[in-house]
Parts: sequence; structure tokens; C-alpha cells
Amino acid sequence: MPRLVEESHWEYTLSGGEKQRLAFARLLIHRPDIVIMDEATSALDPSGQEHLMRRVIEQLPEATVISVGHRVELEKFHDRKILLAYHADGARLVRDENLAWPRSPSARLLSRLLAREKNAA
Repeated sequence: MPRLVEESHWEYTLSGGEKQRLAFARLLIHRPDIVIMDEATSALDPSGQEHLMRRVIEQLPEATVISVGHRVELEKFHDRKILLAYHADGARLVRDENLAWPRSPSARLLSRLLAREKNAA
């Protein structure tokens, strides 16, 4: 606690995992309706990832959580898995999998929006 108010170049002092844990703490404090994460757990070990993702799901049950990641273990925290492919004129939807029943109204809204976009394509 003595360093809590210390001003420093924390981006050079903290490890990748410490920075990611700090970002999760900020997320839980601010409690947004929509959370978008890009490789948010990449510097964490599997148990750290499990702990923090469970906290997000428990503490923000109504939030829509979108994450980009390469770890298969992240799938259990999401209702949908979307695979996109690069194309010169923009990304294209390759696959849209329903992983589980949506857990919240906002997740159901996202599912409907994605289905509408898929049908329009």
C-alpha cells in the first residue's frame, strides 16, 4: 500500500500480467454496459484467466462482453463464437456459433444484431 499514491512510469515497472489485472480492476470499478477486450488475458496463466473472467461474469451479469483471443478456454465465458476472415474490402464472417443460451438481455440483443447482419450479407 505505501506505493499506491506514488507517481512513476508504471508501464515500465509492472509486468504484463500486473497490467492486465489492473485493467480488470478498473473494469470492475467502472462497471460498463459493454466490455470489449483484445487479448485481455494473454499475459495471465490459465488459473488467473479463469479467476478474472469469472469475476467479470459474476460482477457484470448484464454487460455484453466481447473478447478477441486465441485461448480455447475463453469460450466457456461467452455465448457466441464468431470467426472472421480478412478480405481486401473488409472482414467477412466465416462462422457464427451459438456456444450457450444468452445469459442477459444485452447478450440477446447482440445475438439478434449479429443474426440480422448475417442475413443481410
